Amino acid sequence: MMDDRISSRMGQRKGGGVPVLDRTGGARRLRHGNEELVYIGDAFERSHVEALNGRPYPVEWRRQGAEEAWSRALGETHLWRRWSAPGTSCAAIRDEMLWQLERNFPLLEHENPESLRNSQTHIANQISVNLLYCLHKGTVIEATPALESLLANSDVDLGLPMSMVAPPFAAQYLHFGELAMRHLTPPASSMPGHAFDGAFCFFGPRADAPGRWRLELILISKRGDRYSGQVTLAGETDRGDTSLAQWMEWVLGAAGGRLDDDCREAMHAVVSYVVKLFLYMGLKHARRVERNDRDDVLKRAKGLGERKRDRLLKRTASLYNAILVGPETLPAQATSCGGGSAVAPHWRRGHFRMQPCGPGWQERKLIFVAPALIHADRLQDEPPAPKAYCADARL
Repeated sequence: MMDDRISSRMGQRKGGGVPVLDRTGGARRLRHGNEELVYIGDAFERSHVEALNGRPYPVEWRRQGAEEAWSRALGETHLWRRWSAPGTSCAAIRDEMLWQLERNFPLLEHENPESLRNSQTHIANQISVNLLYCLHKGTVIEATPALESLLANSDVDLGLPMSMVAPPFAAQYLHFGELAMRHLTPPASSMPGHAFDGAFCFFGPRADAPGRWRLELILISKRGDRYSGQVTLAGETDRGDTSLAQWMEWVLGAAGGRLDDDCREAMHAVVSYVVKLFLYMGLKHARRVERNDRDDVLKRAKGLGERKRDRLLKRTASLYNAILVGPETLPAQATSCGGGSAVAPHWRRGHFRMQPCGPGWQERKLIFVAPALIHADRLQDEPPAPKAYCADARL
């Protein structure tokens, strides 16, 4: 969350030899060496997300007016243009945002430098991920309950090449439904009672390394309906023959000492789920439905007078566009009576794998063998909870 100590110092700035902006003097930008110092007070205040109000995290951030406020503050600066360029990373925006925060809210005499730096880094992480999502026209992706069930009860061949894992957009937010939130839980050792709201995913070429692609995952956690933090996992891929197992080992290994065994297992489950969702979206017959709730309202608003338009936009500020992925219901083959066996109802796990095809079986195509719920007719309550197959947890 936004640190109250920093927020309360909006009116307590002192430069200590560094030029600090104050909107009361009319200045909103100032050159400082090779950098451009920008007054960010208004945008900073609107970036504090507490309650999600049942909405995806970036939607609530935008609803509070944060995107518009940052556009006003930075829209005419070189920062805005640079951050909008393809291949920009969260880390790059975070570092420049830290520079702005340190100079907009410099250290006071009685404060601990390390504590303030940690707070500013935490805040810069939150702002940078939302700005990158907005600047790169991020899209909310939601899986149907049926697809969440199928993916939670399926495994993926870790030998698949990373060229098969291609997020559809430069920026997306995978908003998890109830089943995914139950299946993908933050590590109980460090975040008891928390759940993942979803995951930002940024994908694009590295400008400084031709042929290399950056894939960043930022997991957003919540407790109840309140934002509680984020975890960043970043890696690279050449989009070639590097296997999924190698890539996941590299990503989780890069986190180093930040991950104990409990946390590593939780992160592995989330990354595996995200990968399976992208693999499903890449299938030829994957069901995708675009929901344009926000765009539809904006079109209606164009034909209204100013007062009616403002009222309409205010009432619908929480609407968002999204892509709904997956079947509406579980396919018929996903349930089985299983004969006369006394075995309790359970999932026979599905899997993604490459299948030989073409002349002489020399080509390969990705297929998804859906899981099956065995003895579904004997269920007296909810379907059994997903269980991780041992081969899916070797990393």
